Amino acid sequence: MMDEETGTGFDEPLGLPKGSVRSLLSLGVMLGALAIALYLLAADTGSDLTKVVIGGWIAALGNVIGFYFGVLRPSLEPRLHRQME
Repeated sequence: MMDEETGTGFDEPLGLPKGSVRSLLSLGVMLGALAIALYLLAADTGSDLTKVVIGGWIAALGNVIGFYFGVLRPSLEPRLHRQME
């Protein structure tokens, strides 16, 4: 169901447009991770904890990017198989 004036759905969380809550949560997680990284870097840049935490976040970001683009790939495979035959 849609509100004619605002264009938002009554069934959507918090009455926001679709995807807004997910975006706000993602932004909050990223800002929290950035704050922790900046704190660790300001406290002691040579600490093993700092290296492990920041290295883990870089690896996690690489995984997210890999899975995102990996999801796009299977849609291309049927066309490639037909072209090879």
